[in-house]
Amino acid sequence: MNLLTVTGSVRMDIVSYQALHMAAQFQKWGHNVSLMCPAESRLCVEAPKLDLAAKAFNFRRRLGFLDGPRFDIVHLYEPGPTSTRFLEKISASSRVFVSQITLGGSVEMARLKKLEPYVDRFIASCPSVREDLSGAGIDPDKTFIIPPGISPGRWESAMLIKPVLGLKGPFKVGMISMDRTLGEQKFFLEVAKEVLTILPETNFMVVGFRDERIRDMARELGISHKVDVLWEREDVPEIMAMLNIFVKAASRPGLSMSLMEAQASGVACVIPRVRGFSDFIVHKENGILAEPGDISSFTWAIISLIENPAFCRSIAKTAYDRLNFNMSMPVVANLMRCYYEDALASS
Repeated sequence: MNLLTVTGSVRMDIVSYQALHMAAQFQKWGHNVSLMCPAESRLCVEAPKLDLAAKAFNFRRRLGFLDGPRFDIVHLYEPGPTSTRFLEKISASSRVFVSQITLGGSVEMARLKKLEPYVDRFIASCPSVREDLSGAGIDPDKTFIIPPGISPGRWESAMLIKPVLGLKGPFKVGMISMDRTLGEQKFFLEVAKEVLTILPETNFMVVGFRDERIRDMARELGISHKVDVLWEREDVPEIMAMLNIFVKAASRPGLSMSLMEAQASGVACVIPRVRGFSDFIVHKENGILAEPGDISSFTWAIISLIENPAFCRSIAKTAYDRLNFNMSMPVVANLMRCYYEDALASS
């Protein structure tokens, strides 16, 4: 199978991660895979590490003038403002897939609706995304759900050393956020303060967007001595290995790579009860759902895990098992391969 993977994302976010690792998995299976992304994309740096060559998605290629042999499948990950001309040209000789990983607004969904005549399959990452696609008028028979995948190997180190680290010291609760408004970080620190009034031995960690105001917030709340602020890190598996509980402090719908990474690392997760984040969570089985923006709800969710370590470990193990069995990259890629083969067989 000749496969072209295309993404317009320039950051190494959940969209780029899916495009990159899905392409790498198909190449590992012996398929001919090409990867196209913006010249300034992080994928241009990350792709060679997985023995993939990334080509610039330049102006000529955006018009549909692609190099080399015909592609059997052209798969676009969140195409954004991709021109209709591009899809019109490539759909004449290739089966076209579009993955929508994140929850999109009405403008983005309307844009996808315009691309529908040239798309064979729309792949939604979760039920909420599929609802948005259907709400935009896209034919439900063209939409399918395949969850985002994660390559489990990188997180094995966290699983191996966690039992040892878990025997030492009080619980550590952490969050990872690149929220430039600092709203998520502020909320997390306010929750931390409430937890510390009841369980003063607990430790906290903030990882992500670099801004000294985060340290100032902790000092103003009087909890800076209980909070480690580490900024953006490359050693996330090692960070996850130090955590007992991971908190997603967002209040708006969305999906999160860091949440998947926490589950893959065997960390119990407290998650807002909003579309996207909570789509794959069964409350008190593979995560704890808390009310978005409610400090008290998050506080007591965290306390319930700390005060019952066996329950905390059970939540973490169930989350890890479900992710490993249902969302590891080989499993997800195999589902995608079935849809590719079906599209090719019906062409």
